[in-house]
Amino acid sequence: LTMAMAQDANTEEQDNQEQRETAIQTDTANKFKRIKLDGIAAVVGDYVILDSDVEKTLIDLKSQGASTEDVTHCSLLGKLMEDRLYAHQAVQDSILVSDDEVNATGDRQLQSLVQQIGSMEKVLAYYKKETEVDFREDLYKINKLRMLSERMQQNIISEIEITPEEVRQFFSKIPEDERPVFGA
Repeated sequence: LTMAMAQDANTEEQDNQEQRETAIQTDTANKFKRIKLDGIAAVVGDYVILDSDVEKTLIDLKSQGASTEDVTHCSLLGKLMEDRLYAHQAVQDSILVSDDEVNATGDRQLQSLVQQIGSMEKVLAYYKKETEVDFREDLYKINKLRMLSERMQQNIISEIEITPEEVRQFFSKIPEDERPVFGA
């Protein structure tokens, strides 16, 4: 009797094992191709730069009519990293940009876009935004970052003093055939 019970238990265990193997073989998750939706391109301080940010910047450049022939993914990423670095350093150095200032800039930009495109609904559709609030939030983030970056750059160069004599000395060191030509 104990031998028959052990045999039944063994058979039951084999059935359970077969059911588990069958369940593993019919897993439907493996039938789909994996697609990368977005990824982190870089992190600078508290700022994360996504692959989609680089693509959006390229699209923005094209929509503004800028030539993108010489623009590479790497150079755009470098520029975005540089901007984030300036903004991060501005925060570290306690350089402030007021919310009112950022919002006023966003309001002016939004009014300009509405005038160019025709209506708020068209602007939202063009930028693929559901609501005006969403669009304003994105504008706020972009403008805050840009303004912090600009303030930091101004802070850096504000201490630089150069005289006309230093400019002359700099250009006199460049061989004459390699000097840049400026239009008058």
